Amino acid sequence: MRGAPADEVIAPFYPCHKPAKRTTHKLEIVPGAIRPRRSRWLRMTRTCVLAAAALALALSSATPAAAGPLAPIPLSGLSANIVDFVQIPASATLRPLARINLLGHAGDGSGRLFVNDMRGKLWVIEAGVVQPQPFLDLATALGSAFDTLGSQVGFSTFAFHPDFAVQGSAGYGKLYTSHSETPASGTADFSTSLPGVTHHSVVAEWSLDPNDPTRIDPASKRELLRVAAPTRDHPIGQIGFDPNAATGSSEHGLLYVAVGDGGPFGGAIDPARTAQDLGNPHGSLLRIDPLGTSTAEHPTNGAYGIPQDNPFAGNTEGSLEEIYAYGFRNPHRFSWDTGGDHELLLSDIGQNNIEEINLIEAGGNYGWSEREGTFEFDHTNPAILLPLPADDATLGYTYPVAQYDHDEGAAVVGGFVYRGSLLPELQGKYIFGDLANGRVFVVDVDALVQGSQAQVEELTLLRNGAPTTLLALLGNDFRADLRFGLDESGEIYLLTKRDGMVRMLVPEPGSAPLLLVGLAALGAAGRRRSSASPRPRTRRRPGRRSEARETCASFRRLPRVDSAPRPRVRAPRRSVADTLPARARTL
Repeated sequence: MRGAPADEVIAPFYPCHKPAKRTTHKLEIVPGAIRPRRSRWLRMTRTCVLAAAALALALSSATPAAAGPLAPIPLSGLSANIVDFVQIPASATLRPLARINLLGHAGDGSGRLFVNDMRGKLWVIEAGVVQPQPFLDLATALGSAFDTLGSQVGFSTFAFHPDFAVQGSAGYGKLYTSHSETPASGTADFSTSLPGVTHHSVVAEWSLDPNDPTRIDPASKRELLRVAAPTRDHPIGQIGFDPNAATGSSEHGLLYVAVGDGGPFGGAIDPARTAQDLGNPHGSLLRIDPLGTSTAEHPTNGAYGIPQDNPFAGNTEGSLEEIYAYGFRNPHRFSWDTGGDHELLLSDIGQNNIEEINLIEAGGNYGWSEREGTFEFDHTNPAILLPLPADDATLGYTYPVAQYDHDEGAAVVGGFVYRGSLLPELQGKYIFGDLANGRVFVVDVDALVQGSQAQVEELTLLRNGAPTTLLALLGNDFRADLRFGLDESGEIYLLTKRDGMVRMLVPEPGSAPLLLVGLAALGAAGRRRSSASPRPRTRRRPGRRSEARETCASFRRLPRVDSAPRPRVRAPRRSVADTLPARARTL
């Protein structure tokens, strides 16, 4: 199909496909009989009818399928209006139109937003408008070394150094990317314990163009580290800096790197138990100093340094000193709460049954692949879950602080603790969702306590005041490809790869005072500029605030639903995405 590489075109599965045009029956003379030659459509129709009859018979005689191991997710009683914010330029003519993977800001007070397309471009949004030229064109800068062959491969994420706008500092103008390159493009710093290498996951540093401080210099790449990947699943995902770290503190300027377990191999799930192997980075959250270097006490490849307070720094047992926490399958997203206790939360996409939200602690072992959620994982039969053994407390695993099963979705996508001003009733709630079906969940951040699992609830999405779903907004697509973004004011955005649209959570129509307060806060953040900002001041386009005032409005609280136990049946509110075929999951 034209418009997108074959590996990026994921079609839904339908058991019976109607042909493009009607065919006619022709007589075929066969010795001993005369019968019509059945068209392909007729043969398919008969096959489908027989299959449906067999399925109905099986369902009528079989015992009901076992429900998921966890309680259903109730509605929270909270809602937020969802509005279209900006359309990212399409990089294909077929869905996914733009593989937008992360939205963030530079922390420079400029009000700009940045969105990356996994096909290579990092776009700039100013005053709600995508600028015509990308901030960085990774595909052009890397040339033939850039690898996008796979739904999880390409330009994964980006992060700005916390001193990005501080002129004269070592971090001034520094941007970091995680992306994929071909194995022939360089030598891996970390190998894989499995045979074969499909690509390399690379973390690189880039600098502002000295001749154009509104762009990244495409020739400025400095490679920090490179990890060989045995499959095209679960590569390096998100990278990021702690936004709470004060200048001069030991945490300031340290880069966190989430590395997946490398994916299933040869039909086996984690056959080498890589996520439990402290001698390699797979299945771990790394913590490095991107502006540091190798030392005799903490040797590296020389392109970065190891923080002395890393949990395995200085060990003599062969553990990688870069590891901060481990035991993850696909640590897809992480973020820090910018209020409260400044907790670090990480979402880990599960295998067959459980999706996790984890509270990260230095040196923690989060269990994969000996554990999936709060259950023992069975490598011989991944479809089932086993109860924890009697001696589990002695084994040292750290369990998720929130989880849900595959009755509710297929793949968790982490978000952010809400600290904005537009939606006051979401204050202090961690907002996340399901990547596949697009449902949005909330949980009180104060309820995320090590040793227990907090109640996950669903946030009702509204469109012009009426309940809706992301899949409905996508034209009843089979998949949402949901991601979250955050601006400098703490407001939350929803990204969908399928249509390349960035949407925003705003109040529901009805309360002008709250709207004005929120818009004033956003406008002030957009106007503020650090005196050390590396880019020139630009004028806002006229009329943007009045346009936003027409779009945004107030917020209301819905009546809370009864959260008492209820039968394990699929509620009508859930979409067909809850029954996604396995091949529709790009995890």
